[in-house]
Amino acid sequence: MNACSAPLLDVADLRVRFAMPGRHGRTLSAVDGVSLRISRGETLGLVGESGSGKSTLGNAILGRVPVAEGHIVLDGEDITRLSGKRRRPLARRLQVVIQDPYNSLNPARTVGQTLAEPLRFGERLTRAEILAKVADTLRRVGLAPDAAHRYPTQFSGGQRQRIAIARALVLEPELVVCDEPTSALDLSVQAQILNLLLDLQHQFGLSYLFITHDIDVVRHVSHRVAVMYRGRIVEQGDVEQVTSHPSDPYTRALLTAAPVPDPREQARRRVARAAS
Repeated sequence: MNACSAPLLDVADLRVRFAMPGRHGRTLSAVDGVSLRISRGETLGLVGESGSGKSTLGNAILGRVPVAEGHIVLDGEDITRLSGKRRRPLARRLQVVIQDPYNSLNPARTVGQTLAEPLRFGERLTRAEILAKVADTLRRVGLAPDAAHRYPTQFSGGQRQRIAIARALVLEPELVVCDEPTSALDLSVQAQILNLLLDLQHQFGLSYLFITHDIDVVRHVSHRVAVMYRGRIVEQGDVEQVTSHPSDPYTRALLTAAPVPDPREQARRRVARAAS
């Protein structure tokens, strides 16, 4: 995979703190001095165990949690502390696909209504143009245009995730934050969704921040990888270099913990983990 070198997202020395319940004045550093960059057309895999701070980092980029220190710059614009009104236009450039395909879609709205909604705000499109855009976006994610007339409950988990991806793509963003987008799916469906994301990246020149606990998924979809542990980036670099020759003990632990189909290799990894 070849990614362009021009930076699209630049996160510098970012810190996110949360108040600790029952401990007056004390805070927890969920993100502690994180810096990373994503180029145009590039996927940065952000990997770590549950509680490492990776989803909090994604939410900070999306403006869903306040930033204590540091900066988030998207295509040259500092978006760190934009108000809700000033942030709304960013939807054209920055979107998200979350983990749960069952709860991410409003069951009371048809798929077409869900996809059309962002096109009605800030877009000067006729009704016919909106319908055509919705149909085209559904085709691009592998769904028939008549899916627009149905409700989310009429689809499988994998199909719902395709709808969620369509919702993220309908405004043609530059950067998509993918927060564990396949972890709630069966293995065979996971592979289909990952391949879809790769195909869409090639079609549209998308950039992804791909958040996951699964380092094997990172290997499949990413150009570079950043490994997060207790709110900090402990290692980052080219995905092949980091996953083949990790320098940090935590990265090595993630790699040896990853499941493999060979029982003998899995046993060897368990021995290696116990000895480390």
